[in-house]
Order: sequence, then structure tokens, then C-alpha cells
Amino acid sequence: MVVLHRVFRREIPLLADLIEAAPPGDGQRVSTIADHLDLILGALREHHEGEDDLLWPKLRERAVPGDDVVARMAGQHEVIAGALATATDLSHQWRTQADRDAALRLAAALRELGRHAAAHMDDEEEHLLPLMADHITPREWSEVGERGRHSVPKTKLLIFLGAILEDATAQERHLFLAQMPAPARLLWRTIGTRLYARTTARVRRPGDMIPRT
Repeated sequence: MVVLHRVFRREIPLLADLIEAAPPGDGQRVSTIADHLDLILGALREHHEGEDDLLWPKLRERAVPGDDVVARMAGQHEVIAGALATATDLSHQWRTQADRDAALRLAAALRELGRHAAAHMDDEEEHLLPLMADHITPREWSEVGERGRHSVPKTKLLIFLGAILEDATAQERHLFLAQMPAPARLLWRTIGTRLYARTTARVRRPGDMIPRT
């Protein structure tokens, strides 16, 4: 969970900066960023819906003393879902209009979403993970991850894997890859690493970044 959270902590504010810096009317640039944004917002949505459907009911049943924690997590998910819906709608508008006003509205919505998501993830990592360690089995947690993987378009799986591994430690990277089938590990090493490098270079064009003081 912590490794996955790093993706959202990094990508949401970064995308807000890139959207704000994108040249108005540059349809190709807008499409490049919006495609990556769709991947990140979709993954965040599916991650939370997976927890709502597969984790919260089990924790409410098994971890009665922690029920207030689970209720708080569910409430935070509702707030994030609203912010996600707003950001998604504004992303579609920006993709269509590609103007400065639409970009600024979307960037502001993403920063608000990022703030809500970061506060929730802090709370989740501090208070929910201990409950999960005691009351959720590895198989049950893997079901959440499997559902998330199925939600990512097949053409984007290696890109999202790269996003997960980007800030992982060497140990985390080893453990994560060890859980994958051998053919998938080979695909990542032979194709995925280069694909992810090309994708991030295209999305994050350094010259388009606005220095933030």
C-alpha cells in the first residue's frame, strides 16, 4: 500500500504543474498529459473502490475496536471521490478546449485532490495498516491488488508498473517483482524499463516545468 501511495503522492501534484505549464492550444501536448492523468486518476479511483468493496466490510466485522478508524477511512474516501469526479470532469474539458482557463481550473482541482489524498494516505498508513496486519490475510490483500491490475488497460500495465517502482527501494522493488510471474518480470526488464523511461520523458518535458518557489 505504501509503495502504491507514493505513485499518487508524486504524480498528482506533478501533473498539476505540467497542466499549468502546458502551452494553450497545443493539442498534442494536452493529449499526452491528459492520457497520463487518466491512468493515474483511474488507478486512484479503483484503489479506493477496491478497499471499499473488499477491505472495509472485513475490517468492520473483524476489528471491532478499530471500527471508528474504518468509518473515518470510508468518510475520507467519499470526499476524495467527489474531488476525483471534479478533476475528471475538468480533465475532459481541458482535453477538448486546451485553453488557459481550463488548465488553471484543472490544476487547482488536482492540487485539492492531492491534499485530500495525501492526508488520507497519511492517516491510512499510520492507523489502518496495523489493523490490516492483524485482520487481513495476504491473500485478501492480494485480491485488492489483482482487482487494481485488471482495471489498468493492458497497454498501460508496464507504464503503471514503472510508476510503482520509480520511488521504491531496492528491497521493495525486489519483493514486488518477485511476486510477478517470470514472463512478466522478463517483459518488464526487456521492454518495460525503456517504455517507462520514454513515457516519463515525454510527459514530464523538463522545459515545460514551472519553477516553484
